[in-house]
Amino acid sequence: MPLFSGCSDKELAFIASRADQVDLPAGKVLTEKGKSGGDFFIILEGRAEVDAVQGKRTLGPGDFFGEIALIDNGPRTATVKTATPMRCLVLGHSQFRDVLHQNGEIAVKILRAVTERLRAATPLPTG
Repeated sequence: MPLFSGCSDKELAFIASRADQVDLPAGKVLTEKGKSGGDFFIILEGRAEVDAVQGKRTLGPGDFFGEIALIDNGPRTATVKTATPMRCLVLGHSQFRDVLHQNGEIAVKILRAVTERLRAATPLPTG
């Protein structure tokens, strides 16, 4: 999984100890745009549909979501719903912070993803 590619076995064990593995049915709403945030999700199996400011897209194994609301304690920026049954790793707010503090490489990868998503949602000035 690209998000964890820079992690040692010890770091992976730490992350696994902080996350819950959850099986989810198809059709379940995991985040709602505008509502307060709660969890960070990493998809292990299955697909999710995202309806965000920058449009609709599908996520699959290795993709993650939920980080923006956890980083800034703001509302969710997208609605995410399971398109198929899914298996995910789920981290709550304190577990997410622990993982970021434990591994700078993961923190940088998540911040890059946040930046890409924010740039896609914000039109560049013309001039």
